[in-house]
Amino acid sequence: MSTSASSLYSSTLSSIAGNVNDAFSGKTSGIDVGTIVSELMEVERQPETVWQNEQTTINSQVTALTSMNTQLTALYNDVNSLNDFDGAFSQMTSASSDDAIVSVSADSTATAGTHTVVVSNLATTSSAYSGYISSGSSLAGAVINVAYGSPNDPGSTNTITIPSTDTTLAQAVSSINSGGYGVTASQMTDTNGSRLVLTSNTSGAAGNLTISSSSTSFTSAAGVDAQLTVDGVPVDSSSNTISNAIAGVTLSLGSADPNTSVLISVQPDTTQASTAIQQFVTDYNSLVGAINTQYTIDPTTGSEGVLAGDSMVRSLQSQLLGLASTTTTAAGPYINLQSMGIEMQNDGTLQINSSTLSTALSSDYSDVQKFFQSTSPVGWGQAVGTQLQQMTDPTVGLVSADITGLNQTSQGLTDEINDFETQMTSVQDQLTTQYDNLDTLLQEYPMQLQEIAAQLSSLPGATSTSSSSSS
Repeated sequence: MSTSASSLYSSTLSSIAGNVNDAFSGKTSGIDVGTIVSELMEVERQPETVWQNEQTTINSQVTALTSMNTQLTALYNDVNSLNDFDGAFSQMTSASSDDAIVSVSADSTATAGTHTVVVSNLATTSSAYSGYISSGSSLAGAVINVAYGSPNDPGSTNTITIPSTDTTLAQAVSSINSGGYGVTASQMTDTNGSRLVLTSNTSGAAGNLTISSSSTSFTSAAGVDAQLTVDGVPVDSSSNTISNAIAGVTLSLGSADPNTSVLISVQPDTTQASTAIQQFVTDYNSLVGAINTQYTIDPTTGSEGVLAGDSMVRSLQSQLLGLASTTTTAAGPYINLQSMGIEMQNDGTLQINSSTLSTALSSDYSDVQKFFQSTSPVGWGQAVGTQLQQMTDPTVGLVSADITGLNQTSQGLTDEINDFETQMTSVQDQLTTQYDNLDTLLQEYPMQLQEIAAQLSSLPGATSTSSSSSS
């Protein structure tokens, strides 16, 4: 029996004895059955208190482990970003020496390099306008024939019929725009009147408009293709946005200047790569720090964390240190994290030497990328990613399995407590009956004494004996 349980037991016995003595001596009319039974039940429930305290500890352990599991999953995601062929290391950055002439963007499929672009001509869009339409007349019922591309060999045609109910030019414009044709209509008004304007929905020569109508004449302005050279190779484009001249690169033409060569640069995005590495280090240090905290003495309580005695946490700590020290032969001079400036500290956390890492990314980007992504031989990212996948498995992963075991233990304690409570109900009933009976006896005791005294006083010689004693 623990010291606290022994003290409670002694205190309860003393209280009950005092309660009974007060009733026996007549100080009270009887014993306080409810209080006595409550005090006795508190003693009887001592095993349950131990189980509940165990559950409280387990709940704290599960909370701490759940947090660690979340951190471990974040670390796994970080490594996946580093070894993903479409992740941080595949991103490219691009620049133009003259954005006013041509701006540039690059996706992950682009190849690093430089290119020279000369823009001779921008793509324009064909349009056509009608003669003036007086306010007293309309295009109601008019038929407008539109051909796109070469007048002699159009790529497509439209026949636009204005409904007879469209008695205003605005109505005709609305009708054309809702018809799904290859032109967009608008109304232009000046001091001489209003015109119907049709603008091709296709830029460049392919969208050139040839329009005829019996209701009004049209004057057309031809569209032209963009003309440029990329590394000396002529490129013709119907649009000023060109995505097929350089693989993975989109050129956006802003102006034409045949006398200016624009230098286009496409390079790996070292900023995104550096950010991804920093995120890994940050999340790694958070997890290692959470583990270290479990073995730190709390100055207030004088005790370690709730997981200090959990062997799984020690195993997790060891595996994390192993992950950070993993080596590879896949990337030339970069055999481990330390070789690129990611150095381990005495407490197991990592620290980035920014200068070393920056030099590695700017000078040996390809080798750094291989360090994280190589599959043959296996790079650091691939190897560590595989290990973290196993560690974060929701069924057999280190932390998940530990949480499952603790939850099972807690459920077992809950079952014991429920069974124990059933027993306690019976014990409480028995104690209540016993002390109710005792209370009855104690309350009957004074009356029994009076009856005995009366019987004694009625015995022969009881009065004379009393008188003789007086004289």
